[in-house]
Amino acid sequence: MAQTPTGAAAAAPTASSTLVLTAAQTPHFENGMAILLNTWPALSLAVENEFGGPDSADKRDWMCGAVADLFSSNPATDEEDLEGFLLQILEDEFETALEDDSAFAVAQRVILLRRQCAADDLSGVQALQGMWDKLSKNKPRVQVVREDDSDDDDEDEDEDGEDEENDDKMDVDAGDEAPQLVAVKERVEKVVDEDGFELVQKNGRRTAR
Repeated sequence: MAQTPTGAAAAAPTASSTLVLTAAQTPHFENGMAILLNTWPALSLAVENEFGGPDSADKRDWMCGAVADLFSSNPATDEEDLEGFLLQILEDEFETALEDDSAFAVAQRVILLRRQCAADDLSGVQALQGMWDKLSKNKPRVQVVREDDSDDDDEDEDEDGEDEENDDKMDVDAGDEAPQLVAVKERVEKVVDEDGFELVQKNGRRTAR
């Protein structure tokens, strides 16, 4: 086992521990992060096949917001932390267990993107946006659903209410099809028995290759 460094080496923080994004940098990072998750084949497969039920697409939006909130609450989150977080959501929300290392690969790209944004390097975000613009002709709009606002009701899900939603959204300058910050939608309600214990509702774990 490697010895714990001492002196100046011990005082030097890791790259991830120093990444606190500014208010201007954060939307760009969240934009790119959401595109990475929305183009992750394993997650796309789970959504397209509704492994998470009929609201699988909404769960993906919430997942993007959950990742954004993870970094807000713990800026020192690294690749392994994020990989575990993504795998846990896939299992809990989509009943899916991966047999590959794609979650770690996505986590690595997200961390790299965060480091670039912290250095005001938007090349990674711009490349992702360019890719998304080409794909978005046949894709729905990407959204990041945040945890910190639970005031929305079912009107958010109505197509006719899109104009009313605009006041609650923060557009990212990268383009019209860029991910947006929207208020959190209602989650699936927990089922609690008469003794106060939460019942776990699963129909069996699925495996994504």
